[in-house]
Amino acid sequence: MEQTQNLFQEFDKVTTKEWVDAIEKFLKGKPVDSLNWEIEEGLIVSPLHRKETTTSQYLGSANLSPNNHWRICEAFLVKHPADCTTINLQVLEALNKGANALIFDFSFTPSVDDLQRLLKGVLLELIHIHFQGVALPDAPKTFLETLSHIPNIQTLSSSCNLGSLNKDLICDCFDFCAVHLPQLRFLNILIEDASTQSLSNAIFTANQWIAILKEEEKNIEQITNFLRFDFNIGERYFVELASIRAFKRLWLGLLEAYEAPTAIFPFLHATTLSDQHDNQYWNMITATTQAMAAAIGGVDSIYVRPCNSLDKADAFTRRIARNVQHLLQSESYLNRVVDPASGAYYIENLTVALAEKAWQQFCKL
Repeated sequence: MEQTQNLFQEFDKVTTKEWVDAIEKFLKGKPVDSLNWEIEEGLIVSPLHRKETTTSQYLGSANLSPNNHWRICEAFLVKHPADCTTINLQVLEALNKGANALIFDFSFTPSVDDLQRLLKGVLLELIHIHFQGVALPDAPKTFLETLSHIPNIQTLSSSCNLGSLNKDLICDCFDFCAVHLPQLRFLNILIEDASTQSLSNAIFTANQWIAILKEEEKNIEQITNFLRFDFNIGERYFVELASIRAFKRLWLGLLEAYEAPTAIFPFLHATTLSDQHDNQYWNMITATTQAMAAAIGGVDSIYVRPCNSLDKADAFTRRIARNVQHLLQSESYLNRVVDPASGAYYIENLTVALAEKAWQQFCKL
């Protein structure tokens, strides 16, 4: 058989009416519209999509990367300075088992010595590290200055959550990082859920920060390189992955509004909400589907929460969470396909619907 043979020629074409009749027969007379899903107020999606019944252009996600390689992330709570040495051993274990991104969640503002003990034996040039915690927004400039004193810190791809910064702090931090921490993304924006309101709020915040820095004559490429967006991934599988794809279109729309000469994406991170139920086995299953949604949506790093929460995580639950991503990469090969959902009518329609409504809401803010 020739490889160029069109196998679909072997089957009769099925019209949309025939599909509808077959579905309604299965539904015992109920209309196809009874299957429609109201994702949120004013946003209704049909499960039936065919090429001739839609006017959307299926261009796929706005991906600029030639691959879908995301980093496997693991998080650590650092509650006291005395914990740094013990946590370092856990960090090295995670890295040895395949993690290549870390999150440090501090309950205090760490010193240079604290950071050095945490990072002992870690090859900074090979991983990505995100710093966060309730204490960091209290003294953001102090934290940045402390971080800049770590040996080889300029080889580290990193980010941090310094909270909501005012105009003066944004400009001060920008100038400091441009010189001392050029690979630190200090502008962190959380996208709480897959709703259009969360997407529009994130774009609105980014627009405010960009406007502030543009007034200081910073160019859009520099600003983008300091931005990071964090997605919370819930249990609405298709909506979660479509929201990531929709955000990319929103971002390109924002770049176009600023007449950016080139299209550059900020760093996109996803965290699964896979520790929300009392049943740990339920959490393990949802962790897989949530991580799949993030991977198919296309992000730069994914953190799968342990099934018994980060605060109670042990070696076993950390390994299970970590291995979810190993399976998605090493067995499912999702990291080898750019935008696996491209061309799927249902997901493409959902992506367009989320992007259009979020952009309309952004324009009203």
